[in-house]
Formats: sequence, structure tokens, C-alpha cells
Amino acid sequence: MNLPIRILVVTVVAGIISCSVQKEVMRERTLSLDEVMHNVAERNGKINTLRGDGSITIESPERSSNGGFELNLRKPDSVLVEFSGPFGIHFGTLMLARQEFVFYNSLDNKAVVGAPDGMTLSALFNLKMQFDEILKAFTGEFGTVSEGDTLTLFNVEDGMYVAVYKSGEYQKEYRIDGDTFVVLSYRVLGEEGHPLVTAIASQVEETGETAMPMLLRVIFPVERRSITIAYDDVSINDAVDCFFALPKQADVIYR
Repeated sequence: MNLPIRILVVTVVAGIISCSVQKEVMRERTLSLDEVMHNVAERNGKINTLRGDGSITIESPERSSNGGFELNLRKPDSVLVEFSGPFGIHFGTLMLARQEFVFYNSLDNKAVVGAPDGMTLSALFNLKMQFDEILKAFTGEFGTVSEGDTLTLFNVEDGMYVAVYKSGEYQKEYRIDGDTFVVLSYRVLGEEGHPLVTAIASQVEETGETAMPMLLRVIFPVERRSITIAYDDVSINDAVDCFFALPKQADVIYR
């Protein structure tokens, strides 16, 4: 083998080895559980306000609905969502605060006002979610490790950190992206490992402030209910307005 060819072969082989090593380094996950959870909390804490638009789908045995939305969200206690149907026709406004919610149907000029609890929201949307669960569904902050939770597993699978906790009668499972520290999958498991809640995040994009999943889905398998949020556009920590005033002539129902 002459010298130029030998140099070429060595260079190619070295390049292949270098790329292989680089990929292994990129895939390496060596953080401790405390470091991972700290980074998850740091990612979540960078979101103070969120503006976004896209489509939202709510599925239930009673009925399913799909439409567009525009969102203004301010943590920790304000959400304003404008809903639109086919051809962009506006049909409703949902204002959520920690003490009160207002849903205004602009087509019928009717409004429902009440406490933001699971029963009232379920009656409107056939979806049993508390205020904080709705807020976190929009920001992609899935699951909370409680004081009484006991760690039973922590390892790395397919490039994701996996943490499993025992929480009373239930089991909580987190799958966390090791680059963005977005919780890509969160499950609450009941007896015999049957899922009671499954939350999935995907299509993660960097927004300048932090990483943000553009597709979010929360599923309640036992009840056959789910909510899917697909963002077309988001901005984080810009000024938002979460206030909505009911029209004076609106027919208001208090619950």
C-alpha cells in the first residue's frame, strides 16, 4: 500500500472511531437522581408566562371535540383560553383562576361561573382535571414528587432517565430527557401495574428561554378520556393578559 492511500485509510478509520466515540459521549447519562430532578425543576421554573396557539382535542365516551385555541397563561394562577371552531369562528372563552373559573359561550351568549374544581370542569368538558393539572398540561410540567414518595428505581433507558416511586397505593413513573430535562412520559399506575394516568410530551423545541414540548397529551385510560394540545407557536415570558370581562347582557349560570 503506497503512502497516500495508507494516510487516507488511517484518516477515514480515525474519523469513524472519532464519530463513534462522540455519539457515545452524547448519549452518556451520568447525573444523580437529585441532579436530574433539580434540572427538571429548573426547566419548569423558567416558565413564568406562556403565550401560544394551536389545536386542542378533548375525547370522552360522551363526546369528542376539536378546535383551535389561543392561550395566555401566567403562573401560578391565571389562564385565559380563546376557542375557535371550523373556519376560525370564535365560540368560547375560558378564564381560569385559582378561586374561580368563567366559561363564556359566545354563540349562545351564555356563561358558566363557578369554582375551578374537577366536578364543575367535568360537567363542562367531560374531563376530570383540577386547576393545577390543567395549567401543567399547557406547560408540559408533568407529575410531582411528594414528600411521602419512596424511590424504587432509578436508571437510564434509551437515553432517558427513568425514576419510579412508590406513592401510597400507587406507583409514579417518570421518563426524562437527559438533554432538555423535559418529562417526556409520566404515568400513575394502580394495582397490578394498570395505568390510571398517562401524560406524554414530544416535539420538544428550544424557545430561547427553555425547552418546550409542542405536542402534549394527557390520557385517563380507565375513563377513556384524554386531552391533546398541539402547539403551532409558543412564546415564553412575554407579557400576557389573562383578564376577561363578561358581556353585560350575557345569561350567567352560577355553580
